[in-house]
Amino acid sequence: MFDGLNYITLYWLSGFGEPKYEIWEAKKATIQRTPDSLTFSLYLAWPLEEADEGHVIIRQREAGLTLETDWFPEEEFDLYTFSTPDQEEVMLKGNFEREHIFIHFHR
Repeated sequence: MFDGLNYITLYWLSGFGEPKYEIWEAKKATIQRTPDSLTFSLYLAWPLEEADEGHVIIRQREAGLTLETDWFPEEEFDLYTFSTPDQEEVMLKGNFEREHIFIHFHR
């Protein structure tokens, strides 16, 4: 899944309580692919504050892509795919209630 796209940035916009915007980046060494899933770990790149590492699983289901994260362990986010014509960059978008997620894959 997403072969050749080795850099991952996750943008998290939260509308719960105080609105918040975060940028997370994947640790390249943690990116693992199978034919129907992509797993990776993230660290908080912005804002600069201490935060625990995050873990994400993107799965290919019959109905499309879904995201699971340890931030919401009981939830599954549906994802929508957008890509450049040459497939050099792919953007996934998901939302759950007041949470909005954008995942940017690039080479």
